[in-house]
Amino acid sequence: MPLPMQAKLLRVLEEGEVERIGGDRAIAVDVRVVVATHRDLEALAREGKFRQDLFHRVYVFPLRLPPLRERREDIPALVEHFAAQVSATNGWKPMPFTSDAIAALQQHSWPGNIRELRNAVERLMLLATSNEVNAETVALALPASAAGPDSASTGPGPLADRVRAFEKQTILSELKRNHNQISNTARALGLERSHLYKKAEQVGIDLKAVRNDSGSRD
Repeated sequence: MPLPMQAKLLRVLEEGEVERIGGDRAIAVDVRVVVATHRDLEALAREGKFRQDLFHRVYVFPLRLPPLRERREDIPALVEHFAAQVSATNGWKPMPFTSDAIAALQQHSWPGNIRELRNAVERLMLLATSNEVNAETVALALPASAAGPDSASTGPGPLADRVRAFEKQTILSELKRNHNQISNTARALGLERSHLYKKAEQVGIDLKAVRNDSGSRD
């Protein structure tokens, strides 16, 4: 959120009033505001990139939702839920996931979190050659998962740098697998196209250059 907009939001929260565009009077509002972000607002406030007064105004009762890679024990239940959801939506017969398949899924890093897992479950069900999804199917759809989360070396350094290196390597690998097709890569990672561009920029990948070099119109 740009700093000028932050100032306007702070005013709304402090005064409980808004003004319509083109309006000539303030309108009282009584609302509860829920703020969601994947950024470290406290750090941004210290850096002057987020207003400290707004930070203290909205930072009342924080709830942190850990990424999927930090709660792998949830994956079996989520897979069961998504498999049932996909079957019901498409009119398919229920398709179980073997214990080996679940174990392989638990080894994946899931940079796209829940959305990536949901898309992966549907892809696995489409790729399954039998009446169940096994570890071989997982290895076909998610080759990186077979080697486990520690297979890719990101080198020494602070945790943030290692995570950034891992995310960069994951995006580059998926781009290669999808022949530099941006939309397909975003879909495979469980991300919106715009989010993939933003994430790629954060880790030092110029997707526009990648697209141009490949001659793709995607």
